[in-house]
Amino acid sequence: MKIGLDIALLAIKKLADLLIIITGDADIVPALKFARREGMQVCLDPLRSPIQPQLSEHVDSIATKISDKSK
Repeated sequence: MKIGLDIALLAIKKLADLLIIITGDADIVPALKFARREGMQVCLDPLRSPIQPQLSEHVDSIATKISDKSK
């Protein structure tokens, strides 16, 4: 709940243009939808983990930027 409120505050006050969120859980979808409606670009980094389908529908891009050092 707190992170959703923080995202809403950032979006409403136009404190950021880009939100990068690291999650695979769709509980955050309402906050992401709100941020996008307020004009924020929302990027998801699932750290190469599977994500719930409804989560991918409500972000602008999905990417993992860290390298996989185990290979």
